[in-house]
Amino acid sequence: MNRAAVIGWGLFFNVAHQIRAVLTLHQAGACGAASPNRRSALECAITLRWCVDQGDRIGDIYNRKLGNDQIQLAKALKADGTKDRYKDAYKIMVDTVEMVRKTIAPDPNERLVKIDNLIKGYALANVWSFYTVESRFTHPTLTSAQLFFKTEGDAFHVSQAPLHEEMVACQLFCLWIFHFAMLAFNEVLTGKPWTSELERIAMDYGFETTLPQWQGPGDLHAQ
Repeated sequence: MNRAAVIGWGLFFNVAHQIRAVLTLHQAGACGAASPNRRSALECAITLRWCVDQGDRIGDIYNRKLGNDQIQLAKALKADGTKDRYKDAYKIMVDTVEMVRKTIAPDPNERLVKIDNLIKGYALANVWSFYTVESRFTHPTLTSAQLFFKTEGDAFHVSQAPLHEEMVACQLFCLWIFHFAMLAFNEVLTGKPWTSELERIAMDYGFETTLPQWQGPGDLHAQ
């Protein structure tokens, strides 16, 4: 089994799922609420690009991450006193952590499960700016609070709905990020069947026709 292709499949349709959510909110006039979805779509698309680049090795990297995530969840269940209530699930977590520890060696590229390391490693400076702004609207910040109030001269206005109807051009964003994801996933499909159509779309909208290349520290494929 090609683990990169299988994980890539999941990431690709995660992008598609998030895009559907963005467009649904856009049609409802709630673009401000779509920041988490746009952010997640961006994360999955860039991770998909890395997945294609990294190859089968990404399976072990993500299993290591799963092991670490299970440790954190197990600690949380112990801390809130619900370990015994979910004893079957808890045992699965313990078994998973033990299996990962015994069978999968640490990998220097585990650092790349952090999206900021991927964005910077692929030198996507414009994407980093966009991602940083979207993060402000995704989390509780003054920026996200200011969607609902503003000052004009001596007047102070409050609102129950966002004062900015569309944070980005949602439909163009969705087309761009889906094109990026398709460009990446096309690399693992036999015969790269989407190539000509992706080139036509790129020409029509000014998108890139090639994937960004790794420019971060070290060799991406070094063990």
